[in-house]
Amino acid sequence: MVSQPAMGDPVGLLVIDSCHSTWLFDVPALRFRRMLKGLDVDPSLAATEWRPYVRLELAEDSDSFVVVLNEAGTRRIRSWRHGDDCEQCDGERTTELSVEDIRRLTNA
Repeated sequence: MVSQPAMGDPVGLLVIDSCHSTWLFDVPALRFRRMLKGLDVDPSLAATEWRPYVRLELAEDSDSFVVVLNEAGTRRIRSWRHGDDCEQCDGERTTELSVEDIRRLTNA
């Protein structure tokens, strides 16, 4: 699932849910961070630091997406958006983050 920011959320923030993570992309700053879902801890403890990226490639014909980390395109992270009847995890959805958790993490 891909969502745009809701009213009051930071401008330029793109949120993508994969099977086991929530990805936050600060589009204007070209940086992202990832929060693992399903852990019984504060989301900030299960989050990566903000990392730079060059571009985000969202596949039109599938739920896959690629985070390109360098100009040459040789460093990449590939994942899949989670959805109903997800083929990647057989529908075993992990806990989602609340909007408040996402707001706290974007300000970290």
